[in-house]
Amino acid sequence: MVVLIGFASCSSDDDNGPVVQNYAATLNQLNNSGASGTASISVDMNTITVKIEATGMVPSKLHPQHIHGKDDGSNATCPPASADTDGDGIITIPEGAPFYGAVLLPLEDFPTADANGKISFTKTFTLGENGVLTADALGALEDRSIVLHGLNNDGSYVATIPVACGQITKI
Repeated sequence: MVVLIGFASCSSDDDNGPVVQNYAATLNQLNNSGASGTASISVDMNTITVKIEATGMVPSKLHPQHIHGKDDGSNATCPPASADTDGDGIITIPEGAPFYGAVLLPLEDFPTADANGKISFTKTFTLGENGVLTADALGALEDRSIVLHGLNNDGSYVATIPVACGQITKI
């Protein structure tokens, strides 16, 4: 489950202070990876803090992870098994992208799974700085998804194969 918490500044005539917005998403396996997890996100004015906990990842390997979204602002979803259009048993990035869209925020530095295949990641990003999108460009988090990558395939580790995905929802 991914939990996202957002804060936005209020107008100067609002005496109630910042507004907290909470989001959640469950990271479910893709590509029969066995990976699953939770994440939380908090947005506090110009910062976004992302926390991801996942299990079932390939042990001792680096796992890229991102917040994805569609260019047209429509809802980013996780791809169904039918997204494997070439029938090779693996949903690749080009096959999954029509569902979850492009990378909007790389959740770097990408974590390395421990010897048991667990990752624990927490990082705060400043919106609009160091290549991070502004809050306006990132858009509504409830229209975004989080995707984790990295799977053994045909005897080799392929860091780009999606292994878990969760659609972000407002709670």
